[in-house]
Amino acid sequence: MRRTIITGVVGAALALTVTSPALAAAQPATGSTWTAKTDWSLLVDNGRDMDRVVDGTTKTLLAGEAFQRKYGAYSADGRRIVYSDQGKTGFGAQIWTMNADGSHRRQLTSLTTEAFGPELSPNGTAIAFQTQGAIWVMKADGTAARKVSRDGYYYGTGISWAPDSAQFAVTRGLIDERSGEPYDIEVVTLRADGSRETALTRTGGDKNSPAWSPDGTTIVFSQSLAGENYDLWSMKADGTRVKQLTRTKDVGEQDTVWAPTGTAIAYAAWAQQTETAPRVMKAKADGTAAKSLGVVGYPTSWR
Repeated sequence: MRRTIITGVVGAALALTVTSPALAAAQPATGSTWTAKTDWSLLVDNGRDMDRVVDGTTKTLLAGEAFQRKYGAYSADGRRIVYSDQGKTGFGAQIWTMNADGSHRRQLTSLTTEAFGPELSPNGTAIAFQTQGAIWVMKADGTAARKVSRDGYYYGTGISWAPDSAQFAVTRGLIDERSGEPYDIEVVTLRADGSRETALTRTGGDKNSPAWSPDGTTIVFSQSLAGENYDLWSMKADGTRVKQLTRTKDVGEQDTVWAPTGTAIAYAAWAQQTETAPRVMKAKADGTAAKSLGVVGYPTSWR
């Protein structure tokens, strides 16, 4: 899963204005809709609400306040969703769960720090999440939470489990001593028990939102090198055979999620120069045939 905050592109009122030629060319024709199997459902986070998109129809599952991302993630069977929310207290985001229809909401964590980006393991037994730049794993019922990441690094919110539920991919950066900001951000894998951490990339720059393919062979991630646009890249699960998928001038892409079949991806695209609201795109797994779904926000889970 892939949910890295980009300052200034999400908010209470997300405009549908298209200012980038590349994005404009990707818009669907008037009256067109994106169709998929009716048992497929795409969760979209617009920076305030959690929406569900099925066959081109959008329904708000969970309404929220401006600048409060939900990071919704389906369970493997599609029956449950885990997400971040401040609840009624408003004192800080915690991890919650609910049924896929939005009913039976229940808080799982009560930490003294905010918790973001929860992701359920494919076998349904564990949830990985980020708090204060570290990665924690807990049981699916919210118990036995433990830190599994290393000290001295900053870990991003985009967590993606491997199909075997034994490990997950995430980004890790060094921390600037003066500013406290991360830099030289790379994609790494962590064992769920914290026993091993492996760097998959070593190119510097900025990376985010790695997404593990359903068959376990490929990881797609977003990368910006030397201040260039964020483009989508892919690599084998061991970090080899790195390939650039998108080359869109002045348009950034990130927050990739895979279709359950592994044949398509959805991701967020936005005009980097003007910081317009992100638009959800769909493409083949190799990044070709990209088109807009006509939805504003960041895709967070696809079942």
